[in-house]
Amino acid sequence: MSDTIIPDVREFDEVKRHLLGPVLVPNRFDLHDEGLSVNEVEAACHYYNKNHFGQCDINHLFDVDCARVIESYTLEVDTEIDGKLLKAGTWMAKTEIDKSPTGDVIWEAILSGDLAGYSPEGSVFEHKVVKED
Repeated sequence: MSDTIIPDVREFDEVKRHLLGPVLVPNRFDLHDEGLSVNEVEAACHYYNKNHFGQCDINHLFDVDCARVIESYTLEVDTEIDGKLLKAGTWMAKTEIDKSPTGDVIWEAILSGDLAGYSPEGSVFEHKVVKED
């Protein structure tokens, strides 16, 4: 393994070209102070597994066939991976990058840190809550 530090990737196998990291962490808030509960993270993981398992894209711009999610699950208990404690309920994914020309480009982007973690894609709908009298 190289000395490359990839922020959200916790396990990294250069021979198999596998990487493992968190997709969503419960109660981890973003710059908009928004986060998801354990139940919401689990629902997102299950939805992905039922409807989109294996599919990968690059920065939500284009799909790629050379990268496939090969494992996707939520942690049942707090778990330490590569010295980092991950909370129970964290959605984890393991991805395999094939050894095609496109896969080589993506693998190099991972090694350089240009691609540094998972980002789930989805639609968000806001609803106005109206109080009934």
